[in-house]
Amino acid sequence: MKTVPVITFLTCLLVLCAQGLPASGSSKCKCLNSYIGRVSRQQIKGNPVIHLPSTFCPHTEIIVTTTTDKEKCVNPQSPFGKLILKNHKHKNPSA
Repeated sequence: MKTVPVITFLTCLLVLCAQGLPASGSSKCKCLNSYIGRVSRQQIKGNPVIHLPSTFCPHTEIIVTTTTDKEKCVNPQSPFGKLILKNHKHKNPSA
């Protein structure tokens, strides 16, 4: 009968530890509301990286690399972001 208090204690400890974890994985998002306003296509190096919503980040994120090797986030709701997403869907119809 001494195992019942031990199991109860471990269960309470597990519940307390689980409550300390963040409920959403939004802290794993790469773009934290810091989007570039405008960027010319000549300043973009390579293809944009698109991260679709997942359990880690509930937002669609578009990241472009500039010619100065800086990664910048593009607002997916902006006209430029919508164009990038549209082109991505045409290239990858299964995505």
